[in-house]
Amino acid sequence: MQMANCTKLDWAFFSAHTGLTEPLQYDDRVAARRWGRPLSPSEIGCYASHFKLWEWLVNSDYDQAIIFEDDVITDWAIIEQLSATRFGDYGINLLKLHTLYPFQFKIIKYRLFSPQTHLVRIVGMVLGAVAYLLTKAAARTLVSNYSIVAAPVDWVLARYWEHRTVGYCMFPFPVIERHSPSTIGDERHAVSRSAVYDRIARVGWRIRDRAQRAYVERCLIRKYPLGPTKDSGLPFMRS
Repeated sequence: MQMANCTKLDWAFFSAHTGLTEPLQYDDRVAARRWGRPLSPSEIGCYASHFKLWEWLVNSDYDQAIIFEDDVITDWAIIEQLSATRFGDYGINLLKLHTLYPFQFKIIKYRLFSPQTHLVRIVGMVLGAVAYLLTKAAARTLVSNYSIVAAPVDWVLARYWEHRTVGYCMFPFPVIERHSPSTIGDERHAVSRSAVYDRIARVGWRIRDRAQRAYVERCLIRKYPLGPTKDSGLPFMRS
């Protein structure tokens, strides 16, 4: 709250969930065959919290929302500029503002808002749901297709080849995560103890999943969806 005192944006806290809520469903067996192990109660609560925010956006009067988890440090000046831009008009329905790991990417637009900000497309599985912009169209897709909890929420967001909501990222990140222990806990790193049949089923599912990802990358995603880019001239999205 203290860090947000400098902004005039309309923002609010959203009460988190600690477990399943309607319409979500969860089954250990499904999670074992997708994620490789059952989810912890904290992971399920995190999933429910984000899902209910997506649901709220679908039923709201807003075209997009910027979602932060509560352990972030934010550059509010650039967030204000992001908020004033209708990203759906550019075909950008998911814009990550932070990721947990180094990742592969393709340059989409140099000089997005300024000579120091750039737009990249995420390639492959990139985890993290600390901060992201989501349009109503993307939220509607997620709510319609992911009421079965089978993996952590950031894993769902990352699967653009499945839900066809291409993931973009702004670089440098306008948000960083505070260095503190995760409240989700270390059980998420536990070694899988799923049954042999479930492990076999997961291997088959992963093979199909990799094939689908390769097809989408090669055949369905345009290299420069916003047109040619060059690292000179005026910013692409000017205030």
